Amino acid sequence: MSRVMLSSWEPIFQAFFFRVQNSPEFFNYYNVDEREAMELARIRSKGYLVEAIARITSQCSPDVDFLDYDEELEEFGFPVTKEEVDLIVSLMFEMFMQKDIVKLRVHNQLLSSQDLKSAYGVGYMERRTYDEMFEKIVLRNNTLIDSYISKDRLTGKRKSIDYGS
Repeated sequence: MSRVMLSSWEPIFQAFFFRVQNSPEFFNYYNVDEREAMELARIRSKGYLVEAIARITSQCSPDVDFLDYDEELEEFGFPVTKEEVDLIVSLMFEMFMQKDIVKLRVHNQLLSSQDLKSAYGVGYMERRTYDEMFEKIVLRNNTLIDSYISKDRLTGKRKSIDYGS
């Protein structure tokens, strides 16, 4: 009887935590000890991971079924490659950044351009820079998805197009 190889989400969580380690608001919570804070960070990360999976499956047709996972056991029903871990973590980071973008855009819509410049001065430029950085992250992730789907997930070789006979 052959057993299907499963992949724990732990390496994905660890790579994501490393990626956001300089974002103290992700790990710090009011009146919560370190253990509880890490559990809350893990719960949030799980949400980002599920969103990343949805993004992958909505943008392309991967060679594996990314929906083959057990959220409670935190594992995929197939072995995950290093490239897939990197792709998922990059998409999770986009989801993490997106929450601030949404807040910035709502706030910016409430004030006129002149009001923003007057009220924030340098802060206004920082907001624009943050927005531009986020757009670069989205573009990079789209490129990563395109690159991922164009190659065999195990060998890394470019897929050939079969035009039929």
